Amino acid sequence: MAGSRDDQGLEKSLKDIGEDLRFCEENLRREIRLDLTRHILEDLMKDIDGLRARRLPKDLRERVEELALKIKILYHRAEVLSSLREKSRYYRGWQV
Repeated sequence: MAGSRDDQGLEKSLKDIGEDLRFCEENLRREIRLDLTRHILEDLMKDIDGLRARRLPKDLRERVEELALKIKILYHRAEVLSSLREKSRYYRGWQV
């Protein structure tokens, strides 16, 4: 019984992470709220690291690893977009 509750909690966690990732993807696609997006992705990395530390069945471990890779890619993209935005402000003479 405790195992099924853990599985349900894990499934809910993975679903929540997926929803947050979709939100971040949309922000990055539109190049908006980059600081918020980076903060969310940092929190998601911590959540994924917590899941990685658990003993998970192979199928769930693979899902966690896929999400981890996606989070890292999106985080890198957010960093690049933030950097480009700051550089473009600098070159236009804006205060950063």
